Amino acid sequence: MEAARAVATDLSNTTVLRTVASSASSIIGAAAAAVAEAQPSASTSSSSSFLLLELPFRQLLRLQPPPAFIASTRRMAAHLDVPTVAAIVGFVFVFCLYLIHIIALSYSKYRLHHQVKPNSSLPGVSVIKPIVGADKNLYQNLESFFTTQYHKFELLFCFHSSNDEAVDVVRSLMNKYPDIDAKMFFKGENVGLNPKINNMMPAYRAARYPLVLVSDSGIFMRPDGVLDMATTMMSHEKMALVTQAPYCKDRDSFDAAFEQLYFGTSHGRIYLAGNCMDFVCSTGMSSMMKKEALDECGGIANFGGYLAEDYFFGRELANRGYKSAISTHPALQNSSSVSISSFLDRICRWVKLRIAMLPHIILVEPLQDCFPSGLIMAFSLKYLLGFNVMTTLILHTIYWISMDYSLMTSMQNGSLGFSTGKFLLIWLLRELSAPLVFIKALLEPTIRWRNNVFHLAWGGRIQPPKC
Repeated sequence: MEAARAVATDLSNTTVLRTVASSASSIIGAAAAAVAEAQPSASTSSSSSFLLLELPFRQLLRLQPPPAFIASTRRMAAHLDVPTVAAIVGFVFVFCLYLIHIIALSYSKYRLHHQVKPNSSLPGVSVIKPIVGADKNLYQNLESFFTTQYHKFELLFCFHSSNDEAVDVVRSLMNKYPDIDAKMFFKGENVGLNPKINNMMPAYRAARYPLVLVSDSGIFMRPDGVLDMATTMMSHEKMALVTQAPYCKDRDSFDAAFEQLYFGTSHGRIYLAGNCMDFVCSTGMSSMMKKEALDECGGIANFGGYLAEDYFFGRELANRGYKSAISTHPALQNSSSVSISSFLDRICRWVKLRIAMLPHIILVEPLQDCFPSGLIMAFSLKYLLGFNVMTTLILHTIYWISMDYSLMTSMQNGSLGFSTGKFLLIWLLRELSAPLVFIKALLEPTIRWRNNVFHLAWGGRIQPPKC
């Protein structure tokens, strides 16, 4: 919190008002989603009305309050001391987090798990699969693309080396499904410092179809997954990016359940609410783009200087007036080599990326989880209204757990693959680990990814290695 009255006054006139405006737009978004779902479709085509939710949140967030309201707020703030302003800001901040829970859950009910009908008029899809190494689930994951229920597609597999152990896996699948148009590319093309972009370049240049699907090797695709994404893509003429909300396929281990819970709660909440509110929050593990629109941005080679190329794909397309959306089926991650340690390292790497790309989130990132936000709300209400701190913490935690459980069952589209008791245990471990992951990200800003070490400049660009 700020230490001077002038700063506190400015904070009350900017941060609070913008946060309240954001909260209002979120409420409108949820209401619009409910209304849109309740209304019958105006079209009988296979592109159902739920495929695109038109919510002009960016315009809403630009709305300015009336001058009289601003003047009265200034007068009120002039008589507030710093602790009172801090308590009000804390209350509004956590209240907005409560709204995000509601928006995410509502949008998941509205958007996810719809059936799509085959449509032979949809354009062809070039599926690019960058692969490094193999695990015991790789065959199953890749085979799910060979058996996809789509009328026109090609599979383009990318390897840094012909000696990669996954080459034999792909070759065996190509022999098993000789009618599928599949090719392998080796050694890549050096266009920047991002090894994934370099690896995909030959396949991207060779892609024959208007739609390009970049899909990580650890993704298991539902039979109608490609159809779902293509249908969403063609639901609007300005649509250029469709992603699948990251989630996980059911697996037996405790470590895999830990990973699944993270994507079904903390990550899923922000991803769904962000997409509902028209913010750029794309992930590249399973993303489809119009090649023409991407070429307009310079192709994937233009993003070779960024490590989080998926985010910059979405941002550049949005800057050019294109739309993005999530498809109705989540992306099913299905790696067999997941462990809690390796997964926390992965989350730590993502935190480092976010801090480098959006430095201002350093102020918010550690406060958005259950226990830090609960403490903020408890002491804010204690100071403002005299509420009991422990009672507020208990009610806050019950609300948070209930909403997280509801969201995860919505993303799962049914019962979870483990017991409620196991959910509570894993949920507690994840929440307790979140501050430690953030601290580690701050103390060790260097990013290690596979066998590479990266240093990022502010803005997310990869810095060349020092000689």
